[in-house]
Amino acid sequence: MAACGWTPGEWTPSAGFLGRQVNPRPEPVTLTGSGGLHGELIAGSDQSPVPVELVDAVVGTELRRWLSPPERAALADASQHAAVAERNAKVAWAAQPPDGAAGVAGWASPISDPYRAGHGAICRDVRQALTRADEVIVQSLSLCREETGLGGTIWVAAHWP
Repeated sequence: MAACGWTPGEWTPSAGFLGRQVNPRPEPVTLTGSGGLHGELIAGSDQSPVPVELVDAVVGTELRRWLSPPERAALADASQHAAVAERNAKVAWAAQPPDGAAGVAGWASPISDPYRAGHGAICRDVRQALTRADEVIVQSLSLCREETGLGGTIWVAAHWP
């Protein structure tokens, strides 16, 4: 068909009405200053709060022994927000004890772009921190997105099958 001047793959006709209905163009994706994906692109459409029984699955082992259950829950919540935040953004957390004593605080920050782990889950490396008096305790761990029973998603520490 060289006489027609058409070579397959060189020219594609513009989509008509039916083509736009069947195969619409995707929404434009805005990249951030860091160039990484974040927000709903990696969180899914329904990010669930961390159930009480899974809080310890979100907090790294080093910080787990320093924190009370309410403090671990605050860090787990901040880690959920950090897992979908722009790289190097710090998500602050704080917990105030019920007796009015001085509370503890810290932050969580994503330190990598999202990636697909060897076991198939979407994961992200997150740094968790606890600030106490004049010391800061920091640890890094990988959080992977998992589906919950009701169709939502949460980020938990990577566990390899």
